[in-house]
Amino acid sequence: MSSLLQNHESHCDRFQEWLEESQMSQSALGTIEILLAAAPVEHRAHVERCSDCRDAAEDIVAIRNLLREAAAAPAAGPWFAPRVMAAIASREAELSRGAATWLAVPRFAARLSWIAAVALVFTCTWLYERPVSQPPQTASAYASEHLFDPPALPANHDDVLVSVNEKDQ
Repeated sequence: MSSLLQNHESHCDRFQEWLEESQMSQSALGTIEILLAAAPVEHRAHVERCSDCRDAAEDIVAIRNLLREAAAAPAAGPWFAPRVMAAIASREAELSRGAATWLAVPRFAARLSWIAAVALVFTCTWLYERPVSQPPQTASAYASEHLFDPPALPANHDDVLVSVNEKDQ
């Protein structure tokens, strides 16, 4: 059993080496059948029995087909790199303008806070040094306007307060 497994692995190794060394033209390679048609008979028989080697052969064919398509793609013109670099530079300039706008906000906020602090100090100083306004002289001017208000008290409150003992006499 062990020798059968080693024999199978040696066939796989030899097939993998043949795949790596095979130099088929890219135009002739399109399917796995074309690849296997160029393979020796022992490798074709092995691929029919071994699914791992068949998968490897399919992968090689797929990779070579992709490389053939990539090689057929048109090459970039001589002005391609300068145009790309100009597009990158314009995009960076656009982004930096937006960032510069937002960088100005903290500077403006700092100046605005200093202006507000100076205005607050000035206002507080002005209010502190302002002369005290005089309260209204009498409330008698308003007494006649209201029917249900109590009568206005005279300016000298001492005259109004009379003790209860004096009242009885």
